[in-house]
Amino acid sequence: MEQNERIATLETQLDSLAKALERIETKLDAYNANFLPRNEADFRFEKVEDEIKEIKQNKRANLSLTVSVLAVTVTFIFALLNYLK
Repeated sequence: MEQNERIATLETQLDSLAKALERIETKLDAYNANFLPRNEADFRFEKVEDEIKEIKQNKRANLSLTVSVLAVTVTFIFALLNYLK
C-alpha cells in the first residue's frame, strides 16, 4: 500500500511540475515576443546610423549654401553701391 501511495504522490507532483513548466513557457513566450530579433535590431540600427550620416551631410550642405547665398548677396550689394556712385 505504501508503494502505491508513494507512486500516487509522485504522479501528482509530476503533474503539478508539468503544469508549472507550461505556465513558465507561456510566460517566456509572451516575454520574448516583446523584443526584436538580433538581426532585425542590427538592420534598424544600420538604418538609423545612415539617417544620422545623411542629416550631418545635409547640415554641411545647408551651411555651404548659406555661405554662398551670403557671399552673392554681399557681392550684389557692393555692385549696387558701386553702380549708384
